[in-house]
Amino acid sequence: MTGFRANSITAFAIVASALCLGLQAHSSTLLGLQVAQANPPEATKPEITPQEVKPQEAIKPKRISAPVRLGPRRSVIDGVQPSGTVVKSRSPSDYRPVSPSDGSDGAVVIQTLNELDPDSVGVIDDASGGLGAEMWKGIDRSFVAQAIASLPSRVRSPTMRNLMRRLLLTQAVAPKGKKSVPGLFQLRVKALFASGDLKSALSLISSTPTGSREEYLVRFGIDGRLFQNNTAGACKRVRAYSDEFKGVYWQQVTAFCLAMAGKRAEASLMSDVLAERSDAIHPAFFAAMERLSGATPPQIVSLAGPSALHLSLMRSAGLALPDDTTEKASPAALRAIALSPNATLDLRLVAAEEAADIGVLNGKTLAEIYGVVAFDPAVFKRASRHAAANWGAGGRALLVQAAKKLATSVKRAKLIQSALNLARQKGGWRATALAYGSMVAALTPSTETTWFAGDAARILIAAGDIAGARKWLAYADGQGLKGRQKAALWPLRIFLSDAGVASITPKDITNWWNNRAAAGAGALVQARTLFSLLSAMGVSVPSKLWAKLLDGGSGTQAFVPSAAVRNALSRGAVTGSRGGTVAMALVALGERGAGAENLSAMEMAISALKKINFEAEAKSIALEAVIEAGL
Repeated sequence: MTGFRANSITAFAIVASALCLGLQAHSSTLLGLQVAQANPPEATKPEITPQEVKPQEAIKPKRISAPVRLGPRRSVIDGVQPSGTVVKSRSPSDYRPVSPSDGSDGAVVIQTLNELDPDSVGVIDDASGGLGAEMWKGIDRSFVAQAIASLPSRVRSPTMRNLMRRLLLTQAVAPKGKKSVPGLFQLRVKALFASGDLKSALSLISSTPTGSREEYLVRFGIDGRLFQNNTAGACKRVRAYSDEFKGVYWQQVTAFCLAMAGKRAEASLMSDVLAERSDAIHPAFFAAMERLSGATPPQIVSLAGPSALHLSLMRSAGLALPDDTTEKASPAALRAIALSPNATLDLRLVAAEEAADIGVLNGKTLAEIYGVVAFDPAVFKRASRHAAANWGAGGRALLVQAAKKLATSVKRAKLIQSALNLARQKGGWRATALAYGSMVAALTPSTETTWFAGDAARILIAAGDIAGARKWLAYADGQGLKGRQKAALWPLRIFLSDAGVASITPKDITNWWNNRAAAGAGALVQARTLFSLLSAMGVSVPSKLWAKLLDGGSGTQAFVPSAAVRNALSRGAVTGSRGGTVAMALVALGERGAGAENLSAMEMAISALKKINFEAEAKSIALEAVIEAGL
C-alpha cells in the first residue's frame, strides 16, 4: 500500500477591470460552476442468513459482460459530496485593490490560493454531531497523528464507538505542523476500518478531494466491499484500477474477479504465474482458485488473521473455513465469519459473540445464530441446569431458545434473569444481554414483572434502547418501591435521568449505602465503582462512606493508563481542545472500555469530557460502567 500522494491545487484568480466612457449599462461576469454528480450507490448483495450453516458446493459463476466505458473513469468509491462540507470564503483582505483603468492595458493581478489540505476533509459538521471545525486548534500535527494511530480497534463501549466515529469523520481545519507519511486522512480511514466501521470508512473515502484515486483508498474500498460480501462491487473497482496499480495484491484480486466472471482460462493462467511466488501468498488463494476452476483443491487447515480477500475466496469457492480462522481476526473479519455459510456452526458462534461484544454485529443477528443450534427436546426441560454445567456459546444458545419457547412473560423474565446471573458468575454477560435485547423490548412492564425492571433496563441499555430502559424504571417507580428494591434501581435512575447529577445530595448516597451495605462483599465492589463514577461526575461523596471502603482490595485487577496518556488527556481538557480530549479519552479507555477493572481510566475520561462540556457523553460512559458492574 503506498502512502498518501497529496495533490497540490493551484488556482489563479485573474482580475481585470476596464471602465469606458459612454457605456450605458454595467458589464457583469457570470461564473459557471458545473458539479459532477457521482454514481449512485450500488445495491449491496443481501447477507447470507444465519440459517445457512453448512459449507456449500462451489457455484458455477455466470459470465458477466462488462459494458464498454465511453466516458472518463469515475471515482472508485460511489457517493456524493457530503452536504455538510463547508467552503471557507475568502476575506476582503485577501485581495489587492485594482485602480480604475486609464484606458491603457493594466497589470494583471495574479493570486495563488492556499493548498487544499486533504487532512481537513470530513463528512459531518457541528450540526450533524461533529466536534467542531477548530477541534485541533493549538495541537501539533505530529501529536494528532500519534493519537489517531493509538486508538483502540476492539471497542466494546457503544459510547466510545460513537465518539470515535465523530472524531474521525469531523470536517475540521487540519492541525499545524510538519506533514508526515502516512497522513492524517489515511490514519483516519485506517482507524475506522480497524474498528470494523466499514460504512463510515467508505463514507470518509468518498469525501476525499483526490477523487479516491490513491492506491490505499482504492484497496480499502475493495476490501470493504469484500468484507460485506459485495463481490460484484469489489470486482468493478478491480477492473477499473488493475492496470494502474501493480503488485501481488492486485494480481490476486484480478485473478479472483476473472474467475468470478467465468473467465477460467485467464484466471488459471494468472494463478499459475503467481504460483512461482507462492512463498508470499497464502495457500487459501490457490485452493480457492482451483475449486473455482473445477479442480479438487487441498484442504486448508489454517487461516488465522484472514484478510477480506481470503474470506471472499473461501466463501465463493465453498471451502470450509479452518477452526483457527477467528484467531487474530479483525472486527470486520469476525462479522464476516459469523455470517459465512462455509463456516462450522461452532466457528460462527465464536465469531458472532465476539463481533456482537465489540459492536460490529447486532444482538438480533446473534440471537438468530443462537437459534440454529440443534438441541435434544428433552434438554429444554432442564435448560438452566444444563447451561450452567456446560457454560459457553452452546449454553447461552440453549437459554435463548428456551426463553423463546415459554408462553408467559413472567416465565420468560425469570429465565432471562437466571441467564444473566449465570453470565455474571461465569462470563459472557454482554453477549448474553445483547441476545435478549429484542425479546425484552417486546415485553410490557406489569405488576407481575416489577422485580425484573432492573435487569430489563440493563439489557435495553446494552442494546442501545435508552427509551425502553426508562420505560421500565418509570413503571417501577410508579409501583411505590421502597427500601432495598428502590435502592437497587437508584444508580440506573440517576444516570438515565435527563437531569444533571448536581441534584444528588450526600443524604441520597448515604441512603443507598444503608440499603446495600448488607449485601456482602459484592456490594463493596459495587460501592467503590459507584462512588468513583459520582466523584468523576463532580458529585461529593461523604468521607465517612469512603472510609468504609478503605479496607480490603477491590476484588478486580486494576489498570492505570500510562503517565504520558494521563498528562496528554489532562492537557487537552485544560486547554479546551475537543479533538485532543476525545482522542486521548479513547486512548486512555482502550479496549477495556467500561469494564470494572478500568475504573481509573474511566474516572480520568469522564472528568476530562466534562471539562469540555461533553456532559452527556461522560454520563453515558458512567451508565455503561454501572450496568457492567451490575448496579
